[in-house]
Amino acid sequence: MENLLLKIGQNLFLIFGLMALGGAAIMVAAKNAVHSVMGFLLAMLAMAGCYLCIGAEFMGVAQLLVYAGGIVVLFLFVVMLVELSKAKEKGVFQRQTPFALVLAGAGVVGFVGVFWKTIFGTSAQEALTLAPGLVNQGEKLGNAQMLSRGLFAEYLLPFEILSVILLVALVGAVVLAKTERV
Repeated sequence: MENLLLKIGQNLFLIFGLMALGGAAIMVAAKNAVHSVMGFLLAMLAMAGCYLCIGAEFMGVAQLLVYAGGIVVLFLFVVMLVELSKAKEKGVFQRQTPFALVLAGAGVVGFVGVFWKTIFGTSAQEALTLAPGLVNQGEKLGNAQMLSRGLFAEYLLPFEILSVILLVALVGAVVLAKTERV
């Protein structure tokens, strides 16, 4: 029975991974900015499914709340504020297509390589390993506790830098939207 559940989990992970690649392809190839955001939403939902398949429940829920909820709403807000008709007239909206196809091809090759190595190679025993000083030896920690100790102890500075970058992006989007209307 346990072997059957493991196979189902592996197949679901593969399906969610392919859905994430499909959402990323839609995001890059869409001619409409709103459709690109919807492709991004599909990719983020599929990534949350991948996290749930590997037993990282906290990461899956955080993916749903932060990216599929907050960031997608932010992107839609920016897309609705910025008038893209002028950018389409200049032809700058679809200039990234050749680069996107090369990166998508590299992503597919990487995904197939990782999938091939997972099936035929040796895989890691644990998805998340922390420094020995972060984990108390006497108690068994859950996934969320291990992640929070690693995030707020060892990786606090990158976490804070990421929040500042997101704040700068939000302020930049509002400034760009305001200058378009003037």
